[in-house]
Amino acid sequence: MDVSLLSSLRSKCPQNTTADPTANLDQNPFSSAVVDKSFYSQIIMGRGVLQFDQDLASDRLSKSTVAAIARSSDFNARFGQAMVKLGATQVLTGKQGQIRKSCRAVNLPTSTSFFN
Repeated sequence: MDVSLLSSLRSKCPQNTTADPTANLDQNPFSSAVVDKSFYSQIIMGRGVLQFDQDLASDRLSKSTVAAIARSSDFNARFGQAMVKLGATQVLTGKQGQIRKSCRAVNLPTSTSFFN
């Protein structure tokens, strides 16, 4: 993690305090109320708050995608297209859907599952 970010977070989030624990951790305060590509620019600079987020910028499989998004000039249009696609997936809910035991594979049918 970027050293200046770490120092800033330590001052915003003191341990063992009785003060209000609420802290805005958005790394770009100028766009904290909008969806934009600044998240990707921030993690490239080592300013990811969560390790999982920071891993996106350093993993060999996702690094180039993160860089492409960070420098894109059409982020808003492409994000909108992605949301339209996601909205068309017809997510199954209730007894029709299921929570995957592994995100990499569909669960086995109940009758052959070794989880039962």
